[in-house]
Amino acid sequence: MSPFDPVDAPTFSQPFSAVPSEVKAARAFVTALLGPEHPCHDDAILLTSELAGNVIRHARHGEFAVSVALVPGGVKITVGDRGSSAIPRPRNPGDDDTSGRGLAMVDALATRWGFQRATGNTSVWFHLTDPKHADAWPRIR
Repeated sequence: MSPFDPVDAPTFSQPFSAVPSEVKAARAFVTALLGPEHPCHDDAILLTSELAGNVIRHARHGEFAVSVALVPGGVKITVGDRGSSAIPRPRNPGDDDTSGRGLAMVDALATRWGFQRATGNTSVWFHLTDPKHADAWPRIR
């Protein structure tokens, strides 16, 4: 097993209500764990906001969870809920569309990302790499 395997990384999780005001709380949770000086902080906050917003728009139940794994050279964040049966994938919104860019941002900024489904739950995760450790986690496309 690689020393950078996120499965072994310390992970912290917190549930949130699936309401718009909880996006700010989810960002605060990530900031409290990473600290504003963490090299992945800004992208982590942006992508957490986008995924939390997706949950609020599409959740079938009133709750979602954010998990943060502190991996060597970066961070892995997972946002999960009892989501729809649709497969999460980036869209190509029109210039005038006011939504539909969240997963495209994840795809553009994350070193890697994906989703998991288990027992009615959908989780979308992304991994961000500290630029100083880019060789440890090559970008996958």
